[in-house]
Amino acid sequence: MLFPLVALFHIAGLVFTIYNASSEPFNSLIWLQVLWMAGYTFAWIFCCAMKRWAAYTYIAITTFSLLLHFLVKNPLYNSTMFLIDAIFAMILMAYIKRFD
Repeated sequence: MLFPLVALFHIAGLVFTIYNASSEPFNSLIWLQVLWMAGYTFAWIFCCAMKRWAAYTYIAITTFSLLLHFLVKNPLYNSTMFLIDAIFAMILMAYIKRFD
């Protein structure tokens, strides 16, 4: 029951991110946040289908996002959901042996 609710959370976050970025030009850096959220959403939807590659993809995206957040001190990269994504990645790590 948890995985589909998190998928809805990611879809809502993706829609909200697209809505926020829609007022900016397409070549603006804010559209990178849309790509991040699209990657998270895509990976989590396949995590709902218990695909192990999707869990590894989600964990890799989260790890890369955390590295960027802590190593890049530039305001151009600003992820507001990095802690939530880290919690979701830990949940995936707890369930990863059940995945196909």
